Amino acid sequence: MQIIQQLYKLFNRRERLQLSVLLVGLIVRACIEMVGVGSIAPFMSVVADPSVVETNEWLRKAYVGFGFESTTSFLIALGLAVVAVLAISNAISALTIWAMLRFSWGMHHRLSLRLLKGYLSQPYSFFVQRNSAQFNNSILSEVQTVMNGVLSPALNVLARFLVVVALIVLIILLDPLLALATVLVLGGAYGGIYYLVRTKQRRLGRQKVQANEKRYKITGEAFGGIKDVKVLGREDAFASRFAPYSWTYSQATASNRAIAQLPRYLLETIAFGGIILIVVYYLSAGEGIARILPTISLYAFAGFRLMPELQNMFGSFASMRFSQAALDDLTDDIAEFKPRGQRDESTEPLAFQQSIELQDVTFRYDGGETPALDAISLRIPKNHTVGLVGPSGSGKTTLVDLLLGLYVPESGAILVDGRPLAEPTMRAWRRQIGYVPQHIFLCDDTIANNIAFGVPPEEVDHKQVERASRIAHLHDFIGSLPDKYRTVVGERGVRLSGGQRQRIGIARALYHDPEVLVMDEATSALDGVTEDAVMEAVSDLSGQKTLVLIAHRITTVRDCDRIFLMKDGKVAETGTYDELAEQSAAFRAMAKLEPA
Repeated sequence: MQIIQQLYKLFNRRERLQLSVLLVGLIVRACIEMVGVGSIAPFMSVVADPSVVETNEWLRKAYVGFGFESTTSFLIALGLAVVAVLAISNAISALTIWAMLRFSWGMHHRLSLRLLKGYLSQPYSFFVQRNSAQFNNSILSEVQTVMNGVLSPALNVLARFLVVVALIVLIILLDPLLALATVLVLGGAYGGIYYLVRTKQRRLGRQKVQANEKRYKITGEAFGGIKDVKVLGREDAFASRFAPYSWTYSQATASNRAIAQLPRYLLETIAFGGIILIVVYYLSAGEGIARILPTISLYAFAGFRLMPELQNMFGSFASMRFSQAALDDLTDDIAEFKPRGQRDESTEPLAFQQSIELQDVTFRYDGGETPALDAISLRIPKNHTVGLVGPSGSGKTTLVDLLLGLYVPESGAILVDGRPLAEPTMRAWRRQIGYVPQHIFLCDDTIANNIAFGVPPEEVDHKQVERASRIAHLHDFIGSLPDKYRTVVGERGVRLSGGQRQRIGIARALYHDPEVLVMDEATSALDGVTEDAVMEAVSDLSGQKTLVLIAHRITTVRDCDRIFLMKDGKVAETGTYDELAEQSAAFRAMAKLEPA
């Protein structure tokens, strides 16, 4: 019942309505199934003893009412009617199966999309605390596990249960005592076996989920760092890490499938033996073979239809138990999603005319005791270029992350033109910011689509792409390529040099023509010549954009209007390059560390 409650909570109002319509179809299917199986008995009665047409009131009314002149023609018509009813029953069964598959795979699509949107709408801190393999595993694998292992089996149990009830009602109408014995034997056997294996099923399901998450993590690391893997010769090491989790996943799945099939062979023996016992029971009671043949035929056909239904129900219950761990994880994730709250949905960027100001901003990471930023106050006038320098861990990147709206200050405020930044206006503020990180993420796509990152290909503004490329000093290089802007860069931009990737990053940041450009050590991994070329592109924007530069090399910030020297989460000193070089021993020490 807990599984059903968890599953039901995943449905929206429309899906619950669809489920109700599907339930009506399943009830119709069960009723027609009962009629189809029940029609076997009168047909076999006429086959065994044609004179029963005269003695049975219902058969005699049908015989006379339809104007039959011989029992042979009546028998043929009766047989055709039985076939027609069974054909209709099977057609409705096929239709309900199609409807169930359509519903469950529609849920697969909607739940995958719901998870993706839910994950993407979470704050940046949500992702810092998790491995990306977890998200891939949930969206691409565990959703399918829940749909195939919980939803489809649950619908299957519902469909089979209604058919089983209809068949049992039919048998009860024929012989209540024998029907009770049949239900107790078959139902008791399946129920007993399920009770014995249910704990093991859930344990196997948890093992599968944990092993699958590790499989995603290891393969993601192996292919994400393929250059290091090849250079260091770590192919076997990653394969060795992958192997035990792959084995656990495979064995858990195999064990589950074996357990699901366990009752089948035992119950087939019991069912066959039961039919023999029924024959012996009736013969010992003095019943003739002609009298018991219709009953035996009905029981045999009912058993033929009942056994697969019971086996399918058992397999479905086993699958639901096995897949419950995946359902638990998905429902926990969805419950953990934070509501986005009020948000500015307009497409207009936030107005920025004067300055960005931090007032006594303090911030600490989750679980951190020491503030990453401690009472920071600074002001960045519009169209000024400022540099952030300092040793590793001094808070430079954290400060930029707050400017980007990725984190919210613990105390203090970030002001744009004197107005505090808040969640409702954060998206509008980000439309004013272009961000160039140290490591540029590139998709295995064209240069144009990478510059217009995330924009649907049919909506890419190619004039804006070219404009941004020219500013980034990238246009001439692209023009030298055979496919120009349609050149595919390869996964993570492996077909480009470091400088080319950085300039694509700058062009991407400028595609939307933002007022603020933030560069987070964007040139620290480049050689001096390439860095000079990239910084030349940036310097062209001086006075036209507000530039915030986090620098690894002090020479990078030489032309800044103001430099903030950070230490231990605070602004230790501030001034121009010349002022700091003259007044700050720490700044001079950093400058001296640079190679000649």
